[in-house]
Parts: sequence; C-alpha cells; structure tokens
Amino acid sequence: MTDNYYNINETLTEILYKINQTYNTETDRINKCRVQGELFNVFDIVGLKVEEVRLHSALLAELLYPKGHHGVSSLFLKAFLRVIDEDEEFINCHHCSSNIKERYIGVKTKTEGGRIDIIIEDGNHAIIIENKIYAPDQDNQLLRYYNYGRTKFPNGFKLIYLTLHGSDPSCGSLGNKKFDYQTISYDNEIINWLEQCSELAKDKDNARIIINQYRDLVKKLTAKDMDEKYIAQLKEITLAPNNVKAVGEILKMQDVWIAEVQEKYIWQPLRDYAKCNAMKYGEDDNSFWIYKQEWQYYGIMIDYDKGWSIGIS
Repeated sequence: MTDNYYNINETLTEILYKINQTYNTETDRINKCRVQGELFNVFDIVGLKVEEVRLHSALLAELLYPKGHHGVSSLFLKAFLRVIDEDEEFINCHHCSSNIKERYIGVKTKTEGGRIDIIIEDGNHAIIIENKIYAPDQDNQLLRYYNYGRTKFPNGFKLIYLTLHGSDPSCGSLGNKKFDYQTISYDNEIINWLEQCSELAKDKDNARIIINQYRDLVKKLTAKDMDEKYIAQLKEITLAPNNVKAVGEILKMQDVWIAEVQEKYIWQPLRDYAKCNAMKYGEDDNSFWIYKQEWQYYGIMIDYDKGWSIGIS
C-alpha cells in the first residue's frame, strides 16, 4: 500500500468521525425541538403529508382562488403568477371559475378527458396544473390536459407540471408528442410562493398559521428543513482543502453505496416478507412488484426509474 492510500484512508476516517459527531449534535437539536413542540404540524399528525388530492391540490387550489376563505382576494394568485413568470393580469380575478380542483373534463381517451388537479381560469385564459407528489404519470396525461387547454382557451393557457423537485414528465405522459409546458417544483417555486403568501397574510392570523404549517411540511418533504448551522458545518468539513481528495473518493462510491443500501434494507427485506407471507414478487432494473394469487390482476409496485413512486396496478 502506498503512503497516499494510508493518508486518504486516515482522512476518510477523520471526516466520517466529524460528520457523525455533527449529525449527532443535529439529532439532539431536533429532539429538543420536538420536546418543545416546535415540530408540531397538523398536516403530519392527521396523516395527510403525502395526500396529493386531499391536501396538496386542495390547499393550493384554495390559496389560488381569489374568492377563497383566506381573505386576501387575488393577492396569492398574483404572487403565484409572478413566481411562474406570468403577467399577474393573465387571469381576470373577478371572473375566476369556482370549479378549480379535480375538474372532470370528459371520458378519458388517448387524447382527451380525465380530471385536472388544479385549474384557474376566467373563461378566456387558464393555468392548468398537474400536481405530482409520489404518484406515477398516467399514459397521455399531460397530452390530454394540453388538448383541453388548446380547445377551451384559445386566447391563451399555461400548462404546469408540478413535482417535488422539478422533474420532467415521462414520454408516456406526453404521448410522445412535443408541446409547451412548464415544470416547477415544491422545493423552489412553491416554497418561494408560500413565503410570499405568509407575508401577504400577516394580518390574517388563521391563514398565515396554516400557510406556515404547510410551508414547513413542504420543506420536510423536499429535505429543505435542514438547519442552516448544520449545513454550514457539513460544508466546512467536506470543503476543507485537506479533505477534498478524500471526499472525492466517497463520492466515487455513491452509486455503489446506494445500491448496497437499497439491496440490504429494501429489496431483500421485501423478498423475505413475500416468502414469509406466501406472496409472489418480481423485479427488474427499474421496479419491484409484490402480489398474491387471489389478487388476480392487481399488485403493489415500487417504481424507481424517475424518482420513487408506490402504486397499485
């Protein structure tokens, strides 16, 4: 073994020790916050954290609706339009339809129909939002919504694909077609917008409290809730000149480490569970599924091709 090997090995050990100490300190801080009630979040408590329809789409739609119960008229909507780089007069707030969430647009075919998560429209222009937390894309989903917008709002509409981290829609959702849409994320545009909404509702206590609770939940879902001091300490350790090479060695192992962790803590336990419960399972490079004979055509699938999603199919 070369001296360089031993030097890097010692540096790796020292880095991991320091990171572990920093992590333990942060864990202690979080536990203290929990004891003091600072992590109390009503949406988390009632089990709505990842409910796309019952929480996320419903609350976003209510905030965007100018006649909503938030009491700030069109201020939230105009702030959202600015966040997505649209003119704040694009939607005539005085003529907004109240049918804004889960709008049924007809029998679902390959090119039309389905239900739009959120639509803000005034009869002439529209903002159509497809909201994704963990649910997988449906075949031709964005294509169907685009065709609806093009047909119903020839004066102008914007189709938005909203995900946790700004992911692109699948080719299947686009129907293998090319058309205009905009991707936005919870961890960027939505958090930014919610911060603005909180300020706009500074004299509306009920609305502001709910917005802040929801913002905190979104930060948790998108891993944006890390303490700034903790982040700064991790940066100081990993970016120190003497540690750069060693950290580079760690990063080289990233894919191997992820694969080993998934195998040890996810896939093998799922295989063992299936065997112990007389269930069948299958897997390929991008997904894992588990099912019982009596379920006939249904099973539980975990898809990790473009982000993680769990569904029944």
